[in-house]
Amino acid sequence: MQPSLLTRSPLFAVFFFGFFLFLLYQAAKLLTPLLSPLLWAAILTLALHPVYKKLSSRLKRMPSLAAGIMTFATFLLVIGPAVTLLIVLAAQSADLYQGASTLIQSEKLAEFRSRLESSFISKLLAHPALAELDIKGMIIKGVTDISSSLAGQIGSILKNTFIFLADIIIMLITLFFFFRDGEKYYTTVINLLPFTRKQKNDIAEKFADTFNAVINGVFLIALLQGVMTGLGFFVFRIPFSIFWGFLAAVLALLPIGGAALVWVPGAFYLYLAGSSLQGILLAVWGLILVTLPDNFLKPMIIGKKAKIPTFILFIALLGGLQAFGVLGILFGPVVVSLLAVFIQIYREEYADRE
Repeated sequence: MQPSLLTRSPLFAVFFFGFFLFLLYQAAKLLTPLLSPLLWAAILTLALHPVYKKLSSRLKRMPSLAAGIMTFATFLLVIGPAVTLLIVLAAQSADLYQGASTLIQSEKLAEFRSRLESSFISKLLAHPALAELDIKGMIIKGVTDISSSLAGQIGSILKNTFIFLADIIIMLITLFFFFRDGEKYYTTVINLLPFTRKQKNDIAEKFADTFNAVINGVFLIALLQGVMTGLGFFVFRIPFSIFWGFLAAVLALLPIGGAALVWVPGAFYLYLAGSSLQGILLAVWGLILVTLPDNFLKPMIIGKKAKIPTFILFIALLGGLQAFGVLGILFGPVVVSLLAVFIQIYREEYADRE
C-alpha cells in the first residue's frame, strides 16, 4: 500500500504558510494608511539612536523616562521647526507666485530683457543650439510653476489639519515606543531570519553603515547647502530667501545639478538687476560655501562608509528618488547595499559550494 501524499506535515505547512501570508497581507493593509508617519518615526529613531543610548545609560532602569525625554526633544527641536518651516514656505510660495505673475505683466520684465540683451549672456543665448529656445520665458514659467506647485502642495497639507495633526501624533507615539523598545523589535526580527549569526551580523552592519552614511552624506549635507543658499540670498537681499533655501536643499538631493540650480540663477538675477558686484559675490559664495563642500564631503562619507561604487550610488539615488520620492534617497542606497550582502550570502551558500 502506497503512503498517502497528504500526510500531516505537508498539510500543516501548506495551511500554516498560506494563512500566514494572508495575515501578512491584512497587516500590510492595516499599516498602509499609517506608513508615512511610521517610516519617518523609524528614520528619526535610527538617526537619533546614539543620543538615546547616551541618555539611557545615564538614566539607568528608567527607559520610559529616557524615551519620553527624547520624544519631547525631537518634537521641540525637529518636528516643531519643520512644521513652522512649512507654514513660512506656504506663505512665501504664495507671495512668490503673485510676484512672478506681476512681473510678467509689468515693465520690469522689459527692463530685464534689455539688460540681458546688452550683457555677455546674450552672446551665449545667441548660440545656434540655444537661439530657438525662449530661455527667458522658460525661466519665468519655471519660477511660476515651482512656486504655485509648492504653494498648492504645502497648502493642501496644512488645509488637511486634522490628518496632518493625526500623523504627527502617530509619529510621536511611535517615536516613544521605538526609542524604548526598538532594540527588542530589532532582536525579534533578526532572530526570525533563517541565516547564520555571521550572516545576520553582516546584514545588520551593512544596513546601519549605509543608513548612517546616507543620513550624514546626503540629508545633512543637503540641509547644510539649503541653509547656506538661503543665508546667501538673505545677505545679498534676494527676496524669498527661505523659499529658495528650501528649494536648494531639495535639489541638493539630486545627483546632478544640486543646489547650483538655485544659486547660479540667483547670481544672474543680481547681475541683470544692476547689482553686478553682488552677483559676483553670490557666485563666489555659492561656489565655495555651497557646491565645493558637497563635492568633497558626500563621496567621502557615503563611498567610504557604505562601500558603494560611485556609479552604483548614482543609480541608487536617482532610481530611489523616482520610485519613492524623497524617502527614496535613503531607500535606494540601502536596497543596493542589502542586495550586495544577499548576493554574498548566495555565493557562500550555493555558488562557491558548487
